[in-house]
Amino acid sequence: MQVIKISLYLIAFILSNFIIVWFGAQGLIFTSLFLIPFDFVLRCMFHEQWKGKELIVKLGSLVIGASLITYFINRDSLNIALASSLGFISAQIFAGIFYQAFIKKSYFIKVNGSDFVGIIVDSIIFQIVAFNFIDIKVSAGQIIFKVLGGLFWYWIIFKKLKLQNKFI
Repeated sequence: MQVIKISLYLIAFILSNFIIVWFGAQGLIFTSLFLIPFDFVLRCMFHEQWKGKELIVKLGSLVIGASLITYFINRDSLNIALASSLGFISAQIFAGIFYQAFIKKSYFIKVNGSDFVGIIVDSIIFQIVAFNFIDIKVSAGQIIFKVLGGLFWYWIIFKKLKLQNKFI
């Protein structure tokens, strides 16, 4: 099951990068609503399974690996791969700190709270690195879509599948 989760994480990450490469900033709508929040919620699952240095090394490796795969598939994606990597690593740090601080709280609080923190960080850093500017409207839209997508994936993964003892 762990291999499936890691594979899905990588696929969503890499596909997000390519959607931005292919469609530019307009691709942010789809990636912000479905793919990026999916990875944020999976990060929470990994946080439950991996601890300490293992968590840091494995999550960092997934982010860097996905960015490298993106770049090696399409050399024109360097800027997007770099923006993704920097945005996600920064988001992982802040989201991880929040998650750990609330580790004994309900899944709803620690998953969605840490996702919210990470979403803000990722949205700002990605936009600056990928597009060399920050548009408040685009950032606000990304944050709103990612939060809505995160709530959707939380409901699917932590509510529906967990209750059925699947996936987690």
